[in-house]
Amino acid sequence: MTAIPFRLIPLSALPVLFCACLKTPSPPPPEVSESCVWRCAEQSVAFGNRCSGSPEIRKYAAWIRETAAKSAKFKVYTHSFRESTPLGEMLFENIIAEISGKREDFILVAAHYDIKRFHLLRNFQGANDGASGVAALLGMISALQKNEEKPPCGIRFVFFDGEECVNGYGESDGLHGSRHLAREWEKNGLLGKCRAMILLDMIGDRDLTLTIPENCTAYLKEKLLRIAKESGFRGTCAPFGSAILDDHVPFLEKGVPAINLIDFEYGPGNAFWHTEEDTLDKISGSSIKSAADLALRLCWDIGED
Repeated sequence: MTAIPFRLIPLSALPVLFCACLKTPSPPPPEVSESCVWRCAEQSVAFGNRCSGSPEIRKYAAWIRETAAKSAKFKVYTHSFRESTPLGEMLFENIIAEISGKREDFILVAAHYDIKRFHLLRNFQGANDGASGVAALLGMISALQKNEEKPPCGIRFVFFDGEECVNGYGESDGLHGSRHLAREWEKNGLLGKCRAMILLDMIGDRDLTLTIPENCTAYLKEKLLRIAKESGFRGTCAPFGSAILDDHVPFLEKGVPAINLIDFEYGPGNAFWHTEEDTLDKISGSSIKSAADLALRLCWDIGED
């Protein structure tokens, strides 16, 4: 064994070495504008019957892309594909808006922008189940467009098409956008750079309670509950007590840590969900802002790990 001479380090150099080991935290994330998210929710509902495959959703998708691309900081593009459904083959379009960060890896922040297809409900607005998640993502994008600092790591905002099923969830019914993108990213290697997936769904309820499903990654739940407590989150965060099938599941199944921010108590006994009661007067810009701010704080916390 070769002896290695021991060299004393002068005490005067220790502060320099210590400082070099410290990690400089990023400035806090920007806050989302309540007026911005409310305006986005109103405009979303104004597009009408935004179910997958409809003329309305194509117009809606164009508006989302245009809104997300207002700053050169974001690269905005469409991930289009065709899949079989109970109604025949259908065109789906995921919309992706990505911003670079201080690191090459990224966090996926997602919501679905389609609404449930009904034959008998003629006045279904989908204000909470659809529009609130879209408004939250567009609010976060707007805040980042105006922010001078880069996020700790990249963020890819994805607006999923085809989350809602026609008859019942199955391999060819529902979760079309998330399943297809998870498979695509697995094939091209992007999935390995995805640090976590944060899903926002039904986060506009005036009485906001984020009911975190059981089928979410444990350490992300712990982070979320801690951040909510430290930040004085306006609503309530609590475990839901059971699993929920939603757009986070295809990524969980492929090993991506994922969490679903969802309020599954919309009205007494969830009575407003998938009914004509899911209207703008039942949701709040303050709730959407609170959930969006919480999601951005979670992005920063994950990015700095």
